[in-house]
Amino acid sequence: MVNGILIAILLILLWIVLIYRLAPAIKRSRHFSLLGPALMVKSPKNRGFLDKFSKIFPKEFTSRVAVAIVLLTMVAAFAFLFYEIYLTITVRVAVSEPVSSYLALPGINPFIPIFYGTMALIIGVVIHEIMHGVISRKHNITVRSVGALFFVIPVGAFVEPDEKEITEASPVVRRRIFAAGPATNIVLSFIFFILLIMIMAPMAQVIHNGDYLESTQPQISSLHNLSGSELISFGNYSGENLSNIAYASHIAPGTVVNFSVFNGKSTSTYETYAGVAIDSLLSGFPAYSSSLRSGDIIVRIQNSTIYNINTLNDVLDNITPGTNISVYYVNASTIASGSSVHSIRIITASKYSYYEKYYPLQNSPSYRNQSFLGISVDYSGLLYIPMSEAKSLVFGNYVFSGFPDGFIGFIILPLEGLSPVPQSLASLFSTPLGGTFWIITNSFYWLFWINFLLGLTNALPLFILDGGQFFKDTLTISSRHKSLKFLNEKRIRDISNFFGALVFLMLLWILIVPRIG
Repeated sequence: MVNGILIAILLILLWIVLIYRLAPAIKRSRHFSLLGPALMVKSPKNRGFLDKFSKIFPKEFTSRVAVAIVLLTMVAAFAFLFYEIYLTITVRVAVSEPVSSYLALPGINPFIPIFYGTMALIIGVVIHEIMHGVISRKHNITVRSVGALFFVIPVGAFVEPDEKEITEASPVVRRRIFAAGPATNIVLSFIFFILLIMIMAPMAQVIHNGDYLESTQPQISSLHNLSGSELISFGNYSGENLSNIAYASHIAPGTVVNFSVFNGKSTSTYETYAGVAIDSLLSGFPAYSSSLRSGDIIVRIQNSTIYNINTLNDVLDNITPGTNISVYYVNASTIASGSSVHSIRIITASKYSYYEKYYPLQNSPSYRNQSFLGISVDYSGLLYIPMSEAKSLVFGNYVFSGFPDGFIGFIILPLEGLSPVPQSLASLFSTPLGGTFWIITNSFYWLFWINFLLGLTNALPLFILDGGQFFKDTLTISSRHKSLKFLNEKRIRDISNFFGALVFLMLLWILIVPRIG
């Protein structure tokens, strides 16, 4: 099978070669021009719609609101960059995301779906450019042409105001024009977000009040192919009691229990071991060189029965690091009643050593007295979230209950594989309109996501973005105040260049630092 990414690369290379060969003819044309490797298809006529459209918006109110939105968005964009840098310092990741994941281009970024991403990108860019043109006309700036932008496929639109008139315009007018595009993207993202939580979310009803199985351990044979199903019972636990089973279970570890899952069409029952299961072992720590393996169920540590994850943490927190302990476990690669319990001896490390290596800024002196085995765990090989939580995630309800973490969680849904909403999860809801409901839901999410990204990115004070000129004009306007008279033209230019360079270096840091070492 031919790789889709390879086809995309070949098409892009072919496009660039074709544009290069046709460049002399394109430059002589009135209707075509180049923007790097992108082709601009111009229409010097048919600009009347901008004048008609501009009459809808009151000039002063619209412009001032746009300026305020971009100022707030610029602050938020810096906050996001600083947060990303904080994560690169405090969190050590085993595998960095590919650089392509930082490019918001459908087909290049593996997390952006081609259909929804392309649709949202085209709509976002077209409206962004139209609003630049609308505010230009509001202030009587000539718009020389409008048109479409192509890079293999249509990727948006452009509005071409008269460059001389823009340069000679007052900084107040110029700032309003540059603010119009990103501000409109932010407003659109807010509108689609509201549509998701106010219109779409109430129409989606959970069929069972169970747990969505995001993944299951492949080492445990009874869990094969159950990812994407809904856990609706586990032993005597069902309904809302399932949501905290990993931390509150009192089923004897190593006991063979029945559990039921719903796949959107039918319910099936299986057997597995109850208890805390080892998900992975961390190199450089005690368990890694022991006989413990992924999928093993921990039954006891010393004389303490490990009923759930809370019990495991409490037991280890009360053992002095360097202690030679006994760990009792069951191998869950096969399910058989009466399987023997194995035991091994392990000398524990300190939790402090783990945090010092991977989360240094979150380390605590108290961790020096708490033991660490070097394992990550789940419950019975099941990685899940309650269905109520899954619904709140995909429709954005968590944004209000846990800001900013809830908002960040909503933004990174594509990285979690939850947007577009996978068919396995969609089938666990009762919705009107059939499959059309989820097409609308996914469209709204990606229109929110792309417009938010366009607005946030273009608000940054980088010279190649709207925010660069916006920031410079803001400084020029501010220099009119008595207390800021020291902001002459040279200082304004120096400050603008400094912040542009700062943004560029911050972006480089985010891209490079996680990939060092």
